Amino acid sequence: MQASIYWLMRLMAVMVLALIIATPASALRIQWYVEVLAHPVTRKPVLEARVLTQRGFRFHVGLHEDRSVWGEFRLPRSSRDQLTTNRLPIYWIDDNDPIDLDKLKQLEVGFTTTLFKHEGQNLKFIIWGSTPQGFIPPTLRQMMLGEKLHVRYWTLMGEKKMVEIPLNRANAAIAQFLKVQPLDRKSAKKQEPAKTFSVIAKRYLEVCDELRYSGNDRDYGTCRERFVLCSESPEQTAESYKGCLGFSP
Repeated sequence: MQASIYWLMRLMAVMVLALIIATPASALRIQWYVEVLAHPVTRKPVLEARVLTQRGFRFHVGLHEDRSVWGEFRLPRSSRDQLTTNRLPIYWIDDNDPIDLDKLKQLEVGFTTTLFKHEGQNLKFIIWGSTPQGFIPPTLRQMMLGEKLHVRYWTLMGEKKMVEIPLNRANAAIAQFLKVQPLDRKSAKKQEPAKTFSVIAKRYLEVCDELRYSGNDRDYGTCRERFVLCSESPEQTAESYKGCLGFSP
C-alpha cells in the first residue's frame, strides 16, 4: 500500500514538473524573429520580421526595394483551407482600429492587382507606402507596442475564421529590419498614441477616395501626393501631420 502511494506521488510530481517546464517553453517558442533573405537579383541581404504560431499560422513584415512596407499572412500548411479574394482579411492590434484589406481593391487601377497578391493559403499586402529612414508607420508602431495581433479571414468555402497572433519580441524584430531603435513602452504611453496617426491617415484617405469617384482624377492625384509627402516626414506629431495635410478628422 505504501509503495503504491509512493509511486503515485512520484507520478504526480513528474506531471506537475512537466507542466511547469512545458508552459514557459511553449510560450517562448511563439516569438517574432528576424529572417535574413537574399535579394533575387542583387543577392544583398533582406531582413523580414516573422512569427510562426503553434497552430502553424505565419505573419511576415518587411521592406521592399522602393521602401514600401508589406505584410504576409499564411494559413497553416496542415490546413485544407484556402484564402479567398472575394473577401480579404481584416486585422487589428489590441483595441486599435481594424484595418480592412478589402479596401485595397478600391484603390487598384486597371485589371492587375498591385497592392495585394494572393496565392492559395498566402496573402501578401501593402501596409504603408514609401517609408523614409527613421520613420515608423503607425501600424508597425502599434505592433511594436502591442500584445496581440488579431486576424479575421474568410476561406474559399465561405467560412469566416479568426486567429490571434502574439506580438512577443515584435518590437525588436520590426526595429531591426526598419533599422531603428526598439520603442520604449513606458515612454510611449506618455507620448501621442499611434492610433491618433492611424485615424488621421485613415480619414484623409477616405476623403481622397471620394475625390477619385467624383470624376476628378486630378484632385485625387493631388490628394494622394500630399498624403505621401506628409507621411514621409520624420519626427511628425499629430498636430504637425494634420497641419501638413491641411485636414482635421
